[in-house]
Amino acid sequence: MNTSRNLKKIYLDRVNAMPSVSDQSMDRHIRKMRTRLWEEFDDIWLRYEKGKASFELWEKSLDRWLKAELL
Repeated sequence: MNTSRNLKKIYLDRVNAMPSVSDQSMDRHIRKMRTRLWEEFDDIWLRYEKGKASFELWEKSLDRWLKAELL
């Protein structure tokens, strides 16, 4: 693991920069997609911590999940 990257700070900065999501779609399919992408991101974060995933994959997964949260 590359210790120069502070994943928690990157994550928190990105989440805090998101606009309010009070108008989120309540469509079942979108909710399920958001949940699936969130779980995928958690899995990739754990794999990254173990050295089994790249930072680029971690960042890409974070981007997909946060974009889904804005739907």
